[in-house]
This record gives sequence, structure tokens and C-alpha cells, in this order.
Amino acid sequence: MSRLARLIKGLKLSFSRLHSNLYLIVGFYGILAITFVALSTQWFFHAHLNPSYPALLPPAWWSSGDINHILGTNAKGQDIFNYLLIGYRSTMSMTLKAVFYVVAIGGVINYLMFFISFIRPFVLFVFKFCMVVPPLLGVIVVSLLLKDDITNMLLVIGLSYSPRFIYNIHQRVINEWNKTYITAYRLDGLSSFSILNHYILPNIVPIYLTEIVSLFGSVILSVTTMTFLGFANDVSRPDLGMMMFQMKDIIASNYLAFLSPGIAVSATIILVYLFNFGLYGRRAGT
Repeated sequence: MSRLARLIKGLKLSFSRLHSNLYLIVGFYGILAITFVALSTQWFFHAHLNPSYPALLPPAWWSSGDINHILGTNAKGQDIFNYLLIGYRSTMSMTLKAVFYVVAIGGVINYLMFFISFIRPFVLFVFKFCMVVPPLLGVIVVSLLLKDDITNMLLVIGLSYSPRFIYNIHQRVINEWNKTYITAYRLDGLSSFSILNHYILPNIVPIYLTEIVSLFGSVILSVTTMTFLGFANDVSRPDLGMMMFQMKDIIASNYLAFLSPGIAVSATIILVYLFNFGLYGRRAGT
């Protein structure tokens, strides 16, 4: 079988598996949709925050609304739908950046803990202590001691969730290491490096991805909460939390302006969890 034929066969199998259950279908195409929205705010939606209307407008379906402004405008004349698109892209960017840092640093630390056993008890002790410190407390302390900007906020959020992520993955690695088939490979003289990379890590990929999904949900909620409370607010880079904070002033006349950021965050988390459950949840239950 040629390389092209194997590639086509692999794509057909992947496509067939993608449509094997409703969770995968909804999750996958939902993620594609939100990715398109996040990446196309400028060239497709032409979203901007320049004042576009001289007065406060309600949603378009109200009697005094304007069809050109679906969710209405705020007191500054900015289109709320455009604000939502720009804020969503900014929130997703910050969340993915924090998740990437946690996963990258967590992978390095897990490698070190696996091969350098004498540092393992100390690192695990520090992690157990750090896991009880809420991200909000860390952000408050950093904002008092250092500059209150988005970089420091993402750093604190990443450091807050890193111990739990690293600890959970490490426990899975150790559990896999103690299984019978790994013992057989060790008795055959296979090196720890080969066992970790060729047997343990491939077997814990579903768990690893599940932990990343859980981390994503926690981080996006933390980022939105922090900016809603007023930390690291940058008017040149608005996000969904900042949008909720600013729209609370018009909640009486346009409650959708306040609720839409929360709906966007909730829908994103649900779609990501549905996709993850479709991939690995049903397999674990069978």
C-alpha cells in the first residue's frame, strides 16, 4: 500500500470516528465555529470599537432598535456585538496562552520528577501547599506588589493551576509505572527513558488531554472573573470579563449586553468538554 493510500485510509477512519457519536459531532463542529469567530473578527466581521451611534441603543428586535446593531450599543456608542467578538478573541488568546505555559512547564517538571527521584518528595510537598492557594489571592498580592497588567495576571493564574495539573499527571505516570506490563519491560532490561516515552506516555494520552480540558475550563473562568473584578483591565485590549464589568451599567435597559459574555464563555467550555467526552469518556465507560 502506497503512502498516499495509507494517508487516505487514515483520513477516512478519522472522519468515520469523528461522526461516530453526537458528542463528537457537536463538540468538533462547535469548536470549529468558535475558532472561526475568534480568528475572523477583523477580516470577516470587520469588528471595531469606534463609536458608531450617538446614543444608547437597545437590541435590534426591540421597537426602538436598529438592525445594523444586533445587540445594541453602549453609552459610548460602541456596537455591543463587535465588543463581544473582540472581547471573545482576547479572552481565548489569554486563556490558550496560560494553558500552553502550564502544559509546557508541567511537562518539563514531570520529566524531571520521574528521572530525578530525590526531588520528588520536596516538589510534591510544595505542590500540595500551592494547590490550596486560590488564584484570586495571588492576583491581589501581585497587583499590590508589582504592576497590575495582563502578563502578571496570566502568570499568577498559570502558577496557581500548575501544581494541580503536574500532580495529577505525575500520579497517573506513577500508577502506570507500577503496572505488571511495565514491570515485565523493566525485567527485560528496557531503559526507563524508553518505557516512559514508548509505553507510559501513549497510554496516558486520554488522561493528559482530559486534564488539559479541565485546565482550560478553569483558566478561562479565572481570567474572566479577574478582569470582571477590575484586575489587569486594559481598554486597548478588552476581554469578556471587562465587557461584563462595563455592561453592568446598562443591565436594566439591555440585559443581553451583560449576559452575552457569560453565555459565550459557558458555550465554549461546554463544547470543549463535549468533544473531550466524545473522544475518551465513552471509551472509559465501556
